[in-house]
Amino acid sequence: MKILEVNKFFFEKRGAERHFFDLCRLLERRGHEVAVFAMRHPENTPSLWEKYFLSQVGYNPGDSDLRAKLIGIGRLFWSCEARTKMRALLHDFAPDIVHVHNAYHQLSLAFFPLIREAGVPLILTAHDYAAVSPDKDAYYPEVGRQYWRFLRIRKYSLGKRLLLVLKKYWEDLAGFYTAVDRFIVPSRFVAQTFEAAGINRERIVVMPHFIAAERVSAIALTDIVLPERFILYFGAMTEGKGVQELSGIASRVGLPLVAAGRIDAGFDQASCPGTLFIGPRTPGELCFLIEHATCVASASSLAETFGLTALETIALGKPFFALASGAVPEMIHNGINGYVAADITELETLIRGFIDGTRTVAPAENIVSAARATYGADRYADRFESLVKELRQAFSNF
Repeated sequence: MKILEVNKFFFEKRGAERHFFDLCRLLERRGHEVAVFAMRHPENTPSLWEKYFLSQVGYNPGDSDLRAKLIGIGRLFWSCEARTKMRALLHDFAPDIVHVHNAYHQLSLAFFPLIREAGVPLILTAHDYAAVSPDKDAYYPEVGRQYWRFLRIRKYSLGKRLLLVLKKYWEDLAGFYTAVDRFIVPSRFVAQTFEAAGINRERIVVMPHFIAAERVSAIALTDIVLPERFILYFGAMTEGKGVQELSGIASRVGLPLVAAGRIDAGFDQASCPGTLFIGPRTPGELCFLIEHATCVASASSLAETFGLTALETIALGKPFFALASGAVPEMIHNGINGYVAADITELETLIRGFIDGTRTVAPAENIVSAARATYGADRYADRFESLVKELRQAFSNF
């Protein structure tokens, strides 16, 4: 099949991009022809499809100039460039399916109706809550579709909240999400959230992410000397991810915290004394870190839609410790492949207990076999291909 994969970033920025690249490679290995649609960026992976990529925009200090920021604000609502380039790509590639990951805000959603007009099914994998909430990081039942109520939420600046509210009203008015035939969600938690937000359950398909072969082959680190025993955190260093809280836990239980990942602008490393920040790492290097860590932990308070860090951890037989937020309890089972805690105090107690031997988990080989049975790549690909065939058949009957 000819599959068009869409994501705003074409480099491994966060978990959504890791899944995006893993899926592109998996589909190609399965014999499918894969094209991509994204935004130009200095960190992008080289691509044969780059001529269709949109010009770079940004929203944060230092990521673009004033002109690009103004264009970026416009893309919250519309983009002639996105429509022109998507129209050309649909014509030249003629995909059997379009699969969108994250398109807001850098790409805009203005090209969604073109896909429906071309008679091509559209699948959207939800990596966050942008489809149902002004805030991509959370869905607020007290806001629902009365988006103006988000202005009362104490988050972001008032100007940013206002832009996000206007964007959601515009998306509903323009009917962008009505062009989506199926929402792939990675957990039951997200399925329930989307259904509560008003999306018909028949349009929602629960498909947990998968373990990619590239994520379980270790490559030794040669540029740093790791402590003999340490707690590992890997992922984004940003507000809500709880890195400062985890650093405090590590200090109190007597083990250093090693933190691997991209450090966002505004993150204060000085607030994490004793933490070893080692920057972004390749999949092979992350495997090496996971294998050598005493345990892997996260103190994220966000309503995680899935938890790729948890998946990559248990795929290598290492226990994962986290707060019981979002979808994490669907993956991590106390005393088996890690522990989930109600709050930071309990998280510290659980980690301390594991370190001193009073709390245990299943043998590493059992953790690995269970993870691979549940989150195998071929299992995911089989379900994805079946969904595509179902949608193509439905479209051919019109």
